[in-house]
Amino acid sequence: MAISAYAVIPGRSRFPIRLGFSPTPFAVAAALICVAPIGALLAISFGGASEHLRHLADTQLGLYAWNSAALAVMTAIGTVVLGVPAAWLVARYRFPGRSFFSWGLALPLAMPAYVAAYAWVSMTAAGGPVYAASGGALLTVRGLIGAAFVFSFAYYPYVFLLARQAFETHGTGAADAARTLGAGPFRSFTEVALPLARPAIMAGVALAVMETLADYGAVDFLGAPTFTVGIIRAWGSFGEPAAAAQLALILLFAMMLLFGVERAARRRRSIAERGGRNHPPPRMTLSPAKAWLAFALCLAPLAIGLIVPGGRLVQLAIETEVLRFPADALRGTLILATASGLIAAMLGLGAAYAARTGGVFARGAVRAAHAGYAIPGAVGALGVLALLAFVQSMADVGLGAAAPAIAGGGVLALLFAYQARFAAAAIGPAESALARIPPSLDHAARTLGARPGGVILRVHLPLAFGGIATAALLVFIEVMKELPATMILRPIDFETLAVTAHNYASDERLAQAALPSLLLVAIGLPAMIIVARLVSGVGRSEAAH
Repeated sequence: MAISAYAVIPGRSRFPIRLGFSPTPFAVAAALICVAPIGALLAISFGGASEHLRHLADTQLGLYAWNSAALAVMTAIGTVVLGVPAAWLVARYRFPGRSFFSWGLALPLAMPAYVAAYAWVSMTAAGGPVYAASGGALLTVRGLIGAAFVFSFAYYPYVFLLARQAFETHGTGAADAARTLGAGPFRSFTEVALPLARPAIMAGVALAVMETLADYGAVDFLGAPTFTVGIIRAWGSFGEPAAAAQLALILLFAMMLLFGVERAARRRRSIAERGGRNHPPPRMTLSPAKAWLAFALCLAPLAIGLIVPGGRLVQLAIETEVLRFPADALRGTLILATASGLIAAMLGLGAAYAARTGGVFARGAVRAAHAGYAIPGAVGALGVLALLAFVQSMADVGLGAAAPAIAGGGVLALLFAYQARFAAAAIGPAESALARIPPSLDHAARTLGARPGGVILRVHLPLAFGGIATAALLVFIEVMKELPATMILRPIDFETLAVTAHNYASDERLAQAALPSLLLVAIGLPAMIIVARLVSGVGRSEAAH
């Protein structure tokens, strides 16, 4: 989610030319896609009292609230402990593997948290290799503690990438001055660099917590039910749309608070960065012993978050007889992820142009579209179903028996729900890419006789291709991993790897869940490598050093 927040967008001065088209409709479409499902959800949530919700209030609601709050706190602490030291080491020191870790530490985002949960349970439960090696001394990864463990290693890259960027782009002069005045490395880090990077760290923590609260697969499997589990159960198991909608609004309110914190932190971060350096700080060379210690400290979260659970999935897939290769699920995953990535990239690029060249209305619509960051998959899916039900009722009134069947899930409903949640992730990279194109290039192209459309095709798109590709790949990865929205909206005969793996794991058939889980990682990892290298600016960093 929200990986586009990694990019710092420079000034928002308008392009000095006409585009040849109005980009405002793109911004309005993105805003409506995000806002309309929430409006429909509000309508059904206040449509009447729910006996099921009263029952939940007396029984499970307190548990959902406690688990959600506890997981948020523990995940926040875990991601800071894992992400911030690694970011400081990569930003400020030379040691073996530093160039790889600068982008490689983001790779655990390619593994869905629920897939990591399957792998760790299979390793730590009775009969697993970790259980056998420890003689049963280590606890099985279950419950709140197990979920916090999984989420910390799955989502620390949010904190790592934002903190590393903050350490590299501002505050280095103050840290160097503190060292010159006699402060040791630890004191200059804790009293100078860390306070300056606090807004970026807060933004990363907010993103990690939003992902934690939006998760369904891991918390359901590990036995730590949160609001998302309650929403799915109220809708699917008990057939209570009003109760599900009311629970969804509680979760959405919490997510919007976190989204506000993240956006406020980003604003403070951008203000601080205006006075920072425009080039990476000089990195200090560590002694051999300390250099290998830094290597180990950076390798540990990557190994626990990706390498070890990935290796376990490979082992299980090799040892388990494949009764049926999940070809249909693989095809469904690729269709949904590819289509969603392309749609989001086009929508995000149009919205980015609207933010750059449109008026107040267009920029306001883009800001509304950014709120899609805060919509969990289950909430967005329920909102889409409520919206389709409303459209169906209007069609029935107007057309009677001739009205087409609109209500219910389907591939188009899935694509709509994915855009409602992930289109915002495509706007940020597109905005950042367009902001890096100097106006002088537009003037030069216009002087040479290029029309507005020609400037876009021959100047803007080639230079912004990296940002557009990042946007498409980000949405591809997120849609590939998305579970609750897919479960709610997919047609009965439409399979994805995420749903297939979850169904196997829910039946405690972890060995059979290994192959579809491994395919998810195998598809997402190359895309995440490209994204991580683009976001980390590896080429520029290596060229500068």
